[in-house]
Amino acid sequence: MVISGFMLITVKGKTDAVIEQLQKLPGVEVHHVEQEVKVVLTLEAHSVDESYRIGEAFKEIDGIVSICLAYTNFEDDEAMQHQESVQQ
Repeated sequence: MVISGFMLITVKGKTDAVIEQLQKLPGVEVHHVEQEVKVVLTLEAHSVDESYRIGEAFKEIDGIVSICLAYTNFEDDEAMQHQESVQQ
């Protein structure tokens, strides 16, 4: 499981529409909205690749000004474990 935390900045007045679109994406959970434009969310996916694909979909949502990845944990991803054993 890959868990990532994001903060998005939205266009004022479009935040509700942005949240509606975000909630249609698999694994996305909106946790907090601040000052009507800052959206804090988590994204849970089964792999790093899946997480990346879902995160890329954020770019297509009208009303998002910036996307900041604040945190990611991918130690349980099998592909990452395989990388570690190859490097040793």
